Amino acid sequence: MPNKSKSDRPVSAVITVPDPDNMPVSSHAEQGGTLQWRTDTHNYPNFVIEFQGANPSDGVPNQKFPGSDEKPVVIRLNTIGDYEYTVHQINENGTCQDSGPFLCYVYPCKGCR
Repeated sequence: MPNKSKSDRPVSAVITVPDPDNMPVSSHAEQGGTLQWRTDTHNYPNFVIEFQGANPSDGVPNQKFPGSDEKPVVIRLNTIGDYEYTVHQINENGTCQDSGPFLCYVYPCKGCR
């Protein structure tokens, strides 16, 4: 009989914020994990993640999370649900570009106790 061991950690996700001219569509992770955004473009070293409505960390509506090429945005996923966010990217010359909205799905942790 196979041994079905349970994971002690939920699935987490890392999202690399791409150049705004080449954007992905959505992501998912599990409750109790983390969600992380990084930038991978030197043209836009600073960015802000802004949720529309509640966010999966603390439920505060329209919360903004600033990040940079040196400091990713990392939030704990405390609440199951579907979330929508936009990315506000700041070019090295000071101009800005918004992209999104993007979807993020937080599922229950299937392997957690």
